[in-house]
Amino acid sequence: MAVIPIFEEERISEDVLDARVIHVTATGLIARDGRVLLGRRTSTVRFAGMWDAFGGHCVPCEEPSSALVRELAEELGITAVRPRFLGIYEDVDPTSKDLFRHYLFLVTRWNGEPKIANEEHSEIRWFDPEQAERLNLAPSLKEAIRRVLPKKP
Repeated sequence: MAVIPIFEEERISEDVLDARVIHVTATGLIARDGRVLLGRRTSTVRFAGMWDAFGGHCVPCEEPSSALVRELAEELGITAVRPRFLGIYEDVDPTSKDLFRHYLFLVTRWNGEPKIANEEHSEIRWFDPEQAERLNLAPSLKEAIRRVLPKKP
């Protein structure tokens, strides 16, 4: 497919980018005592009905760590204290088929008590790594939980 610019001088490349939408998010694995806090999504549009870590879209020019702190306050009513960056992963949402690029953080310290603070999750629960493995949860999150949470002896 050819790119047709409005003005000829606007053409910067002959290449056509993949038409998929890319969503950039900051995501936090909230962990305490060998367990992780996860929420069941209420959305029917993105990751419908799945269990998920907490976080959300970065707004333009927002640092991922700042986006994470903002999203955790909006979703759980907590303030993350020094989240630790774990890495970047990508996945495709099985519902919308959109591509997501997640900046993943580990959150082990926060102020406040986690609770459902908006309509994005129908329930939240603590899971040990073995329980999380059995959930309808993105494979990349299962892998991250295996990496960061200690195994039971």
